[in-house]
Amino acid sequence: MNNPKILSPAMLKTYKQCRKKFFLRYVRNIIMPQSSIPFEKGKNIHAIAGYFLSGLDISEFEKALSDSEAALWSKLKSNEYFKLTPLKTEFTLNVKIGKYWFGGRLDAIVKNENEYFILDYKTGSAPENAKYDYQTMVYLSALSKYLKQTDNLNFVYIDLKNNENILIKANTALLQEYEEQLTQTAEQIAALNENTLVKCKKTNCEYSKICL
Repeated sequence: MNNPKILSPAMLKTYKQCRKKFFLRYVRNIIMPQSSIPFEKGKNIHAIAGYFLSGLDISEFEKALSDSEAALWSKLKSNEYFKLTPLKTEFTLNVKIGKYWFGGRLDAIVKNENEYFILDYKTGSAPENAKYDYQTMVYLSALSKYLKQTDNLNFVYIDLKNNENILIKANTALLQEYEEQLTQTAEQIAALNENTLVKCKKTNCEYSKICL
């Protein structure tokens, strides 16, 4: 089966949610239309944050924000982690674990005197089990290999909806656990058999009309 060469957190989450959906979206490459309205606010916040951390003049962009977007942007600008020294923004980072590649696009990497922090801005809620979310596992594993260290690495979900930060601190044992879980999932994906995939019972899935 011709599986994706680089597995992103979104792909891994889709696989965990529904293997048939994963197959249709990422193996058959069938993209179903979705309403863009829920995503526009997040896209605008991510865009202005990237421009800001890159040192660009965002004054005109700020004027174009809606009231709700401006409120979220104000929260993000005042966030303690967002105020740290920026190293990278909208940064693509990949990592090879065993024979599998994982990666994606990070919102930002910032640092203080001693530690590095991956920032992920959420205009919706942060994941329930953030420590073992695929986004956390992939990005911390990738940053560890990129910086060639396992200590002083952190992942911060900046939950703008609930105005809270969720901090995950990496260590050698946790990163090893991440690698094992990611490898296990990748092996399951590599072994996907189209003939064994069954339709799920969800009716609100955008693939429900073509899922047989």
